[in-house]
Amino acid sequence: MSRSGQPSPSTEDPQRPGKTDLQPYWNRVSETYAADDPLGAVCYPGAPTWLNRFIAGLQWHTVTRVLETQQLRGTRALDIGCGFGRWTRWLGEHGAEVIGIDSTEGMLEAARRVSTGKVDFQKMSATALEFPDNHFDLVTCITVIQHLKPAEQDVAIGELCRVIRPGGRAVVLDLVDLSDKGKIVYPRSGSDWMSAYTAHGMQMETWHGQEFVPLIRAFRWLAEAASGLLGVGTTAEQEGPSLLEQTSGRGVFKIAYGGLWFIVQVSKPLEFVCQRLLPRHWARHACFVFQKEAS
Repeated sequence: MSRSGQPSPSTEDPQRPGKTDLQPYWNRVSETYAADDPLGAVCYPGAPTWLNRFIAGLQWHTVTRVLETQQLRGTRALDIGCGFGRWTRWLGEHGAEVIGIDSTEGMLEAARRVSTGKVDFQKMSATALEFPDNHFDLVTCITVIQHLKPAEQDVAIGELCRVIRPGGRAVVLDLVDLSDKGKIVYPRSGSDWMSAYTAHGMQMETWHGQEFVPLIRAFRWLAEAASGLLGVGTTAEQEGPSLLEQTSGRGVFKIAYGGLWFIVQVSKPLEFVCQRLLPRHWARHACFVFQKEAS
């Protein structure tokens, strides 16, 4: 049941509120990875565990550093696109009264299985939040809206801003690398993300570049070029397997992943140098903090 007392819409219902074009992809990923490899489901499906741990660690460093500057104890918080609940749990452990929402039941089951304490998980779309206006002090949304098509992004941003109380804050992390040609990501420039939020009454307080990884980006460019020559990763179906899923453990790609392991080890210390020396807009992602203007 929804908070309004009406039956919650089914994820499979094509007419349900909040239906998004990429939902079949996330249903498949949830069914395939949520039970045994939830980190793979929220980072890169099909990638080696050590790669996903590295990427997740970069996100963790940036997002927790931002959240630690916020007043959390007693705060009413919402974690949109919670996945298996890593940010939801963190907020709860730091005193927030938090709800985590996700559009896939598999991820919610994984979140409930590994979570303890008073953490509430609900099935809900980012584009149709079933909460009143001005309800939350803090909303987090980490690498979620980048996976919606542009028109859907605008709807989700409007919903996110609607449920924040005046003076409340949003912490969001999304893709700003416009060269990313992934079939399930829709990046915007940093200024475009900011404009999308300010159009809904938010003020940008600060933002940080996240995930510079120059060596990994070079490796990815080479891998995409090689896969094109070998005819791998050309499927047009968005719900179909990713390039990583198609190439994992295959011949020359298996050797390439050995090289990627070495690149990741070098990238760990290099990333912190990049954060200090490189312009933040050179990063792949940006972590923004917005505050909602007083009415």
